[in-house]
Amino acid sequence: MWLFSLLKSGVASILTNGIETFHLSVEKGRIDFNLMNRQLLIDLLKNADVKDKSLLKNLAMLKSFAQELKKEDLTLTISYKGSLLLTLGSEAKPTISQVFTGTDAIAINDMKRLTQIFLG
Repeated sequence: MWLFSLLKSGVASILTNGIETFHLSVEKGRIDFNLMNRQLLIDLLKNADVKDKSLLKNLAMLKSFAQELKKEDLTLTISYKGSLLLTLGSEAKPTISQVFTGTDAIAINDMKRLTQIFLG
């Protein structure tokens, strides 16, 4: 949670070879992470040590991190090209996704888009 205490507020865009890779927006207790690169999103969701994991199992692996965010009253949102995909932490309002992730600290905001990105 050190990142939340380090960053107070503001916005930043990160470029790789002149191409925007992601956009970061920070407000008190909330970080919005907007990825512009599909592969970066896939790499974030996949655990490099585990092969052939499903999307839902990869999301469930975020459980302890999301619960810690919620406990600290913090939120992390993950978007792809401006489309909200996931909300982790205190602002997560899961529906059926809670059954798959095992926590109320992860909301899958756009399962269809998330699946399309993850499966390629």
